[in-house]
Parts: sequence; C-alpha cells; structure tokens
Amino acid sequence: MELVSVVIPCYKQAAFLGEAITSVLGQTHGTHEVIVVDDGSPDHTADVAKAFPSVRYIRQENQGLSAARNTGIRHSTGSYLVFLDADDVLLPTHFDACLEAFRVRPAAAFVCGDYRWTGDDRATHVHDCRPLPDYYGTLLRTNFIGPPHTVMFRREMVLREGGFRVGAESCADQDIYLRMARRYPIHCHHHLIAEYRRHHHQMSQRWDVMLRDAITVLRAEYPHVKGHPVYEPAWQEGLERRRSMYGEPLLWATVAAARSGDLRRTVRYLTVLVRCYPRGLAAVLRQKATRRLTGGGRRGCAQA
Repeated sequence: MELVSVVIPCYKQAAFLGEAITSVLGQTHGTHEVIVVDDGSPDHTADVAKAFPSVRYIRQENQGLSAARNTGIRHSTGSYLVFLDADDVLLPTHFDACLEAFRVRPAAAFVCGDYRWTGDDRATHVHDCRPLPDYYGTLLRTNFIGPPHTVMFRREMVLREGGFRVGAESCADQDIYLRMARRYPIHCHHHLIAEYRRHHHQMSQRWDVMLRDAITVLRAEYPHVKGHPVYEPAWQEGLERRRSMYGEPLLWATVAAARSGDLRRTVRYLTVLVRCYPRGLAAVLRQKATRRLTGGGRRGCAQA
C-alpha cells in the first residue's frame, strides 16, 4: 500500500496537537508516518508528540512555518505528502479519497478536496473549483483550495519544486499551489476530507501578515502571466480580490489601533497598507477628511 507521510509543524499549538495526530492515526488507509516538527515552541509540544509512540518528533530552532515544513519533507519517506497544521484535523477518509484521485489522474502533481470550518459557527465556506479556464487560472483569481491539509502531494513533485518558499509564511501554501499548477496537472476530487479550525490566535486572523504575504506571492507570479490574454486579467482580478479580502479588515484594525493609542501597531499596519493596499487606505483617509470638513462647517455655522 502507498505510504503517506504527514508533516505537522507546531509552534505554540500544543493544546491542539494531540487532536491533529489522532486524526491521522484514525485514517481508514493505515499505511502512513507522522512527523511532528517542533519549531522551537516554548510550550509542551514535545510531551504531546512523545505520548504517541509511532510519531517521529523533530525539534529545531524557530525558523518559521515554511522551514518547519521543509524539515519534515527532508525526514519523510512516503511517496505522498500531507501538510497538517497542528490546530487542524483530517477526516477519516482523507487518504483513501486522495489516493483514489491519484489513481484516476496519475499525471497529477497534487490532488485536493473540500473542508469545513470548526470553532466558529459564523464562518462560511463555499467550495468552487471550476477551472477558469483551468485550475491555474482559478488559483490566480482565488485560493479555492484553502488550507494545505486539503491537499495530498506527490513527494517527488514537491522536491522538484524545492519545497515551501521561505519569506511569505502565511501564504506559502498558495505559492506552491500556483507554482505547481502552472507547470503540472492538478485535480480536485471535491470530497469533504478536512476540518479547518478558526480561532483568534491563528495566522490567518493576522490581517497585516496575510495581506503582505498574499500580495508578495501574487506579485512573484506576475512575470509568468504578463501579456497572457487570459492569465493576466485573472491575475489582476486575484490581486484586487486579495486586497479586499485582507485589506478591508486591516483598515478597520488600523483604525482600532490608532484609537487605542497603540502607535507601534498603527505604524506597522499603515506600512503594510501603503505597500499593498494604497487605494483602500486613500479612500478611508478621504472619507475621514470629508467628514471632518463637513462636520467642521456645520459647527461653524451653528456658532455663527
């Protein structure tokens, strides 16, 4: 049977790690290995990992999510790779659904399925993977795949791509999706195979980091789409969509930081907005200036 290697990077997520490991051990496809990469976590990650005798535990100095995943890749031995963040879980038929998809699409570099949110009843997700005109074009427009644990990769293809790119940590999964979809066939089998936990401490709730990294990843893709009659418009649409998705919440977070007197956070947020969402920032500043001028005029008339 095909050996599936599951890489679980962990940094300050020991409270969730046991559940993540258990979700791997409960797979209906039983041939797998679990590699936990402790990225210099100050909590009890080691104790949790070592409570599972079959888990390989590796500790390194803190280097970030991409480096931790790459460490796991180097220590893996399976033909297939799944990257599971420590605060998420796999559903029991994940491996079987993905391996069957590979059997149907043997040329695919990776296959993916669907996920559902947990931890927040307000979180909604609609799976829409329609190729426009293909999966690469769709990924330029929007990250329909979602978190990396909805994906199973061929290990040889990940190695060929050099693993995860260090420097855009929160969107390194989007980066590798784009790089691989541009070069190789990929396939979505649509089955529900994962749960994506929503909580306040997850990286995807840090709007400044998400906006910065999403725009960095997409800008790196521009040389490959420039001048293409279909891909360049898809890229432009994706750029605006990501600016709106992450930039709008960041604008409100900036206002809140400024009102609270948190100068350091305000400056950090403004720096990202200037670089990645200047139009949104300018619109808010214009709106505030208009309100202030209008309000000032009304006060002046009243006093007169």
